[in-house]
Amino acid sequence: MKEQYKVIIVGSGLAGLSMAARLVEEGFSDLAIVSSGYGGTPFIAALNAVLVPNPWGDTPKQHALDMVEAGYYLNDRLLVEEMCATASRSVELLQRWGVNFAIGHDGELARRHTSGSRYPRSLCQKTEILGNQLLTVLRKKLEYHGVTFYPKTNCLQVLVENNAVRGISIVDLDGTNRRNLYAPVVVAAWGGVGNLFPESTYPGDIDGRGLALAYEAGATLIDLEFVEFEPMICLWPLAAKGEPCPTAMLGEGAYLLNSAHERFLLKTRPQGEAGAPKTLINQGIWQELADSKGSPHGGVYVDLRHIPVEVLKGYPWFYTRLTKAGVDLSKELLEVGPIAHSHSGGLKVTSDYQTAVTGLFAAGEAVGGIHGACRLAGNAATQALVSGVLAAEGIMKSEFPIIQPQGQTPQYNWDPEVRAVIIPQVRHLVGETLGATRNQTELENGKAKLKEILASPRVNRDNITRQTALAALLIMESALLRRESRGSHFRSDYPETSDNWQCSIELTQSPEGEINWTTLTRP
Repeated sequence: MKEQYKVIIVGSGLAGLSMAARLVEEGFSDLAIVSSGYGGTPFIAALNAVLVPNPWGDTPKQHALDMVEAGYYLNDRLLVEEMCATASRSVELLQRWGVNFAIGHDGELARRHTSGSRYPRSLCQKTEILGNQLLTVLRKKLEYHGVTFYPKTNCLQVLVENNAVRGISIVDLDGTNRRNLYAPVVVAAWGGVGNLFPESTYPGDIDGRGLALAYEAGATLIDLEFVEFEPMICLWPLAAKGEPCPTAMLGEGAYLLNSAHERFLLKTRPQGEAGAPKTLINQGIWQELADSKGSPHGGVYVDLRHIPVEVLKGYPWFYTRLTKAGVDLSKELLEVGPIAHSHSGGLKVTSDYQTAVTGLFAAGEAVGGIHGACRLAGNAATQALVSGVLAAEGIMKSEFPIIQPQGQTPQYNWDPEVRAVIIPQVRHLVGETLGATRNQTELENGKAKLKEILASPRVNRDNITRQTALAALLIMESALLRRESRGSHFRSDYPETSDNWQCSIELTQSPEGEINWTTLTRP
């Protein structure tokens, strides 16, 4: 394959694919997409978009208000408003490329009600999980239009000179065939923090190193402490473990029960479970566990017994998995609980989705600042789609020099044996310190141990290991700095939300290689 491209996209999920589609529509050619897998896109069940007109009087402005409220007012308001205003035409892009959505009884696109949203605005499929169609349709057509794919490939490093992108270093997953690809534009569409956690809903190809790649390239990182925990992941039966029970089920009338079969969420939300923000659901579950009112496998129960089977079948990926696991949802309660699911932090970007490094753009879950302290349910896929479209349009408005290949072999350390020993240690530290409840003692101990790991000559024998430990350290640093509880960040030693922390935390690398931090006040 060639070495030189106009744009290199790192990540082949919805963010990268929608970006490539938008660029192709405007006549851009010479695009490359590099990825180790498909990220979370195969598991996308739905995405939020306000389609006007609608029966409820919903508007993009209301969508934005719901996002800011769910985000505890730490969101970048410009990015939020831009995302909500662009969602409908981004859905139209998918439709132009052949993606279909479920149709309602009125002949319009069907919309469901998800947690935290004032009105139904979640679009989905009813015959298959939406993510499968997104991947199949978009990738096939992009290949037809000449986009080059580098599958089963890791990005090792973002190449930067004088604070401007020159390309990336890549390697096959088995460590062979290391080489450089050159381009004046590189897009970080590599997903979130993924498998930095010992247990998560992330697929295995999202390893979380993207934070370290961007940080070392000179980008600013923001809101890293806000890790989302999906509140209703199946814990039992074993055959269904890890399957998300859609929070949209609460909008269909499902109940959450503790071990005494009490609807515990009514204590803090008397109007019922429907529309409850994920943070409120998580906090309610954690409180029941603290009060010894949890289910046998460390969660609570969701009661779907009164939900009509026709409604349950409208979530085919969920209904089929549970049925195959031998669960009769008309008779049995399902055990669910919070598991690390997504990340609201990431690279700080402008309204064109460019970072502080010239030519380095970001899209999807790699971007921070949009969701604030907590993500609105259904908005992960919306962010991926819309940010891909807006980043593509940002690239179109910019002019970048042609980068000539230099023929240099990447200097990169590769030692799978070190990786096999150290990365599990890093994940264990992350699980101990960055879980549902955090405190200063554990965070400081975890930070000290990660610094010790990073100082070890052994770790420097494998760059993937070093980048994994560095990414974990960056999140831990932000969590330690924020001395309050807000959204998905809960400090047992600072259990209240503080006006002094009505701000985002930004991290950058100093010329000496130290972590610098500052705050960005949010109105």
